[in-house]
Amino acid sequence: MQVIIYGKDDCTECRKSRLLCQMQSVPFHYLTVGREISVADLQARVGRPVRSLPQTFIERDGALTHVGGYDALRLALQGTAAAC
Repeated sequence: MQVIIYGKDDCTECRKSRLLCQMQSVPFHYLTVGREISVADLQARVGRPVRSLPQTFIERDGALTHVGGYDALRLALQGTAAAC
């Protein structure tokens, strides 16, 4: 399992998402919107207009699932921990 976080450097929720992954020892990849991915490409990946950051995905066994923002990531990782 790996988490992919799309965010901006000055975003509090983006920092919290990275810290959450670090604290739970979850591998993650961070991409900066506007530098490493365009807003248009992110919206295409999400499948709808993006109005907030971070946008997170969880990759498991080659399947990529859109999770949403920080709160959704926190809940998703809690569910992952409960399943282990």
